[in-house]
Amino acid sequence: MRYLLPISLLALSCSATVSAQQSETRQWFNSIEYNTLENADLDYDSTQLSSHYYFAPQQNTGVWDDYGYLDTDSNIAFHYYESNGYDNFSFNGEGFYGNWFVSAELSDLSNLDNYSIGAGYLFNDSLKASVRMQEFEYGDEIFWFKAQYNHQLNDTDYIGFTIEADDSLDNWNTSSRYFSHLGNDRYFSLDVDYQDPTNAVSAMANYYFNRNVAIGAGASDSDLQLEAKYFIDSQYYFIAKFTDYDHGDLYTVKFVAQF
Repeated sequence: MRYLLPISLLALSCSATVSAQQSETRQWFNSIEYNTLENADLDYDSTQLSSHYYFAPQQNTGVWDDYGYLDTDSNIAFHYYESNGYDNFSFNGEGFYGNWFVSAELSDLSNLDNYSIGAGYLFNDSLKASVRMQEFEYGDEIFWFKAQYNHQLNDTDYIGFTIEADDSLDNWNTSSRYFSHLGNDRYFSLDVDYQDPTNAVSAMANYYFNRNVAIGAGASDSDLQLEAKYFIDSQYYFIAKFTDYDHGDLYTVKFVAQF
């Protein structure tokens, strides 16, 4: 009987730890990113700021930078981009009413004539289908059709697919993500993207050694990419990335704060 109490307390402690990790949710995601491209002719620098807010808590999938494949809650996002004296503010958002949702995007807040609006439907929390109209100040509007599907393999593992095409089918792109729990705090992810008509294929594989460290390797249209992630805790982390382009080396550093 004297052994039951310590064992019970240990089990309760482990259960509480697991529950705390599984119950970690975030709603507000912020990042700052710096890029520098070095080549023989010109050095190119850019800075990006992003703030993305969800109107419902988002549950991570076991790692601190993955919150599932599909966005199924209302959300808004603001972005700022600056490079060599040029800057740009943009906005996008989605609003859900039941399974129906509407979307809006302003690619440049200083020019409200360029925008897109859309609507769609969420089927069984696993398939999002939508259509949006992209309007330009100069030129004809374009209609885009998009489908996103998430197949949940088990409680943690999933594979997701996205395809989007314009109304003429001359421009389309597709992407996929595979995410898997390997055991303990080890995870694996694979992202693949194809852009038409440039025939550009990119892929990135990430291995999570634990909850704090991950490394990745891949290619962007046959150009080598390497990245590393360091998670201070569930709220703050860094990403460092290197891309070996033919016309120069691109270095990226990103800091994320999520609450």
